[in-house]
Amino acid sequence: MQLNKLTATMAAVGLFVPGLALATNGMLMEGYGPIAAGMGGAAMAYDNGNAAMANNPATLGLMEQGSRVDAMLGFVGPDVSAPGTMGKSKADAFYMPAFGYVKKQGKLAYGAGLYGQGGMGTEYANGDMAQVSVGRVIFPLAYSVNDRFNVGGSIDIVWAGMDLVASQAGISFKDGSNYTGAAKGYSLAGKLGFTYKLNNALTVGGVYQTAANLPDLKDGTYKVKGFDMPPILGLGLSWQANDRLMIAADVKDVMWNSSMNTVTIYRNGAVVAPFQQDWNDQIVLAMGLSYKLNDALTGRIGYNYAKNPIPNQFINYLWPADAENHYTGGFGYAFNKQSAFNFALSYVPKVSVTGTGAAMPAGNGGMQIDHSQVNWQMMYSYKF
Repeated sequence: MQLNKLTATMAAVGLFVPGLALATNGMLMEGYGPIAAGMGGAAMAYDNGNAAMANNPATLGLMEQGSRVDAMLGFVGPDVSAPGTMGKSKADAFYMPAFGYVKKQGKLAYGAGLYGQGGMGTEYANGDMAQVSVGRVIFPLAYSVNDRFNVGGSIDIVWAGMDLVASQAGISFKDGSNYTGAAKGYSLAGKLGFTYKLNNALTVGGVYQTAANLPDLKDGTYKVKGFDMPPILGLGLSWQANDRLMIAADVKDVMWNSSMNTVTIYRNGAVVAPFQQDWNDQIVLAMGLSYKLNDALTGRIGYNYAKNPIPNQFINYLWPADAENHYTGGFGYAFNKQSAFNFALSYVPKVSVTGTGAAMPAGNGGMQIDHSQVNWQMMYSYKF
């Protein structure tokens, strides 16, 4: 394995350092934070740590009084191959550090975060490669209206970076950095969410995340127009069945069709290649359970499903964002009341998709792309 661009550093703990994760739910991670990731990514209606910044900021209102610091390391291990001389992608290991802080004081919870939201990446033997990263600096605020009802939101500073080498289209721009792409752009976005405790056992939560509305990504010679991150609407439930068992389930509508249409590459103002995308909106189903084995140890399992949003005629060997099934598991271990360790593992079985069109940067009719993943996240948390 080689260390590639750290883009899309999962929001596994709420604050992330830019890194690159190969796509799972389209260009988004299947789970943000090892607590949620161990439960299939479900995170709308229970306290899942500082990753609430990337999931539902209102769940910060469920945390205990005081401050919480999370330090995380994540790994995404994609296995992508294309036919012919391209063969297997060398972009097979992405490591992602993260750090986050939240304080709950009275009815308010607030903090700050730096994280990577998602991305895509490949690198082939012939030199063709693509690295796409999207990250956010997040400033969340949650308010506990009463013992049952929490509201929360965030202001997000969004950045995106892209490297791209496509020999058949004559495209080549990359910066050689492990943290940024040569073509860059910045914008603002936000989230607004809630949680409501229906009874002592059942809680419902939801969130709306605005589109990123990214401007053109520029590196001087090249310009990338039409690349954006979608609005998301999510709703979930958590059920505390007893003192040991909790079950959670989420459904999210990821509105790719409003954001991923045609991505056009310009060089010195002239069009070099239009990457027609026309992604479909994606319904993501996430479910999982956690079981407290004893006062210190909690086990988790989960499942995440999201249908491949890319029509077959636009499947591209550079951007194979086509994973669908995710099987997850993990555990949490509390050393004491102040400190804890959480770990999650995600397995994505192989998906094989055959292109039926002539998507740029190279015609790919009849081209079969194989893609699988093994991902993990681990996090140390300290409360004070």
